[in-house]
Amino acid sequence: MSDMLDLNFPKKNATEWLAAGKFFEFKKFQIFYIQEGRGQNLILLHGFPTSSWDYSKIFNGLTRYFNTFAIDFLGFGYSSKPTKHTYTLMEQTDIIEHFIEKNALKRVKFVFHDYAVSVGQEILARHLERKDRKYEIDGAVFFNGGLFPHLHRPTFKQKLLATPFLGAFLARFYDEKKFGVAFSDVFGKNTKPTEKEISVLWKLITYPSKILIPHKLLKYIPERRLHGDRWKNALLQTEVPLLFINGGEDPVSGSHLADEIERLPIKNKKLIRWPNIGHYPMWENPEESFKEIYEFLK
Repeated sequence: MSDMLDLNFPKKNATEWLAAGKFFEFKKFQIFYIQEGRGQNLILLHGFPTSSWDYSKIFNGLTRYFNTFAIDFLGFGYSSKPTKHTYTLMEQTDIIEHFIEKNALKRVKFVFHDYAVSVGQEILARHLERKDRKYEIDGAVFFNGGLFPHLHRPTFKQKLLATPFLGAFLARFYDEKKFGVAFSDVFGKNTKPTEKEISVLWKLITYPSKILIPHKLLKYIPERRLHGDRWKNALLQTEVPLLFINGGEDPVSGSHLADEIERLPIKNKKLIRWPNIGHYPMWENPEESFKEIYEFLK
């Protein structure tokens, strides 16, 4: 990588993120996205329970080299949060593909994290199946996430919130303090989020008026089991170059996941392991995350 690569870029706060963004419509819902830069198309997709702002520490750097989009999934961040909706990873994939087609993006690169890794696997599966493709995928980066259901280790609170009936009841008592404790637990011991960061993230989770739907969004856990074989095969069969960046201290999808990625015969793969980083590498180790994404995708 060139020594001339610029790493001195500012981070947008959550208010600036909203102000710089736009919305597109999917069915009757408003989906938030932010787009800046020029060049090759790069789409950043986030995890549960947060939003596209997860990429705010590396976004302005990426926009200097790519036409960069960061999208809030339905039910997350600044996007619509219907309270009586049945959320599925398949629909989230439909939303992303709708966006790609609406904007006539013919070639795309992706970065996926957590919840979004399953969307990424479905995108790769559809890409394999289509004979008449509307767009091509030139590369994909996978941060920590539940790529293989048998290795995914959701937290105890996530398991409770995902429970039918009990989850809806417990969601009423989910608050910033409980979120902060659970969120910090998946970070590396030396890279914990600050109280201020947790407060801002909580506001985004419940935006615009204290909406609490974690129990509905967590339905992705059984959905992953349902499509597990399909999504594993997508990784094994795709010709798309794949970069896996793994924070080893993550209790949910850390070093045990990296061991499996290393073992599997995935074509065109590169695996980077950071043993002292947790579940959010782009937040905990932004400079190196930016460098690796740039180097792999550019």
